Parts: sequence; structure tokens; C-alpha cells
Amino acid sequence: MLLLPLLFSSLPLTTTLSLPLNTTALLPWQIPSLSTHSPSGYPANHPYSRLRFTIHDPNTIVLGPTRFGDAAFPPSTANCTVWWLPYHGSEDDPMMPGLTHTCGDPDTMAGKWTFQVLNGSTGDGGGSPTTDFTLRVMLSEAVVLGTGGVVNLKFEGEAAFRRARDGNLEGACGGSGVCSWGLKEEDAPVLVRQRLVEVKCVTGKCEEGEE
Repeated sequence: MLLLPLLFSSLPLTTTLSLPLNTTALLPWQIPSLSTHSPSGYPANHPYSRLRFTIHDPNTIVLGPTRFGDAAFPPSTANCTVWWLPYHGSEDDPMMPGLTHTCGDPDTMAGKWTFQVLNGSTGDGGGSPTTDFTLRVMLSEAVVLGTGGVVNLKFEGEAAFRRARDGNLEGACGGSGVCSWGLKEEDAPVLVRQRLVEVKCVTGKCEEGEE
């Protein structure tokens, strides 16, 4: 397991904690699968659109030993889904500024995955949450250190998705108007370069010798 010093110069955050972590050594997150769905709007159908993807963190992050084993964050995978009514003015529009969605329970209880759906390549006010969008994915992880303190790390990263000849989505629409799009096989997995945005001592002593 790699145990290296934290490189504060590369972090857009303020922290005084000296934790054994090198963010430049982390492998990027992976999105191995993603799909979207738009409804037909036919009578008796349920008119919800859907965006679904899987996010995977392949890294093992070790912060130090304890008498019960390492204080560490293991690799983590979560499935993320958002449903909404695709009508103008809908209060559950996934691209609403500041709206954050929570992913399903990850395969470990080390952290919590959340995400935002941002405008796509067409810029401000443009894009579509099914065919032209950017995902901002966040991971918050906490662990009890050997000192008894609790430290919380927050990472985030972004990846763009677009249905176009040079895009990474493909699919089709039916005669009824229903459309389904998914990640192109040759573009999977999409790599998400994450960055550490917050290091916080939640409670207790997070460093040796701390009063």
C-alpha cells in the first residue's frame, strides 16, 4: 500500500492537517456504464425521464495504522440514478443549479457518493440531461484515526457526455418518441480525474501530539 506525504500545493483548499496522502498518485475514478431514457408521452405511459450510471473508485487510501488495522478508504462502487418529469418548469429538473442527488448505498460504508447534472457542450442554459450534459461527481469519506479523531475527505470530479458523431453516447429513438441512449462500448470506462477539495478534522485529535 502506498503511503506518501500530502501535497498541499496542488489542493484548492485550506488545511493544516499533515496526512499521508499523495493526490497525484491516485488513479482516476471510472464510469463503466451510463444510460438515459426519455418517455414517449403516449396515454397510459409514465412520463419520467431517467439518467443512470455506475461510478467506481479503484484506489485504496491509507491514512495510518491503528491497533485495529489501518485507517483507510478501500475501493468503492456506487450506482446512481435520477428520475424527473421532463417538462418546462418542473421542480425536479436534474439540471437545476445547485441541485445535488445522492447515489445508492455503495458497496462499502466508507463514504457517500453524490452528483450534480450540469449544462453540456452548448454552454449556459443549454444541453440536455439525456443527450448533452456534464456530471459532477462528489465523494465524501470519513474514518476514525489511531489518535481517536475523525477525519473527513471530500473529492470531486467531472466528465462530459454527448450524443454526437464525435460524442460518447449512442442509441436510438422509436416511432412513439421514446429514446434510449447509452455509453459507447469503445469509450467505456469514462475516466474522471478527481481532486481533493476538503480535508476536515470532524472531532477529536487528528494528528499525533495534537493537544
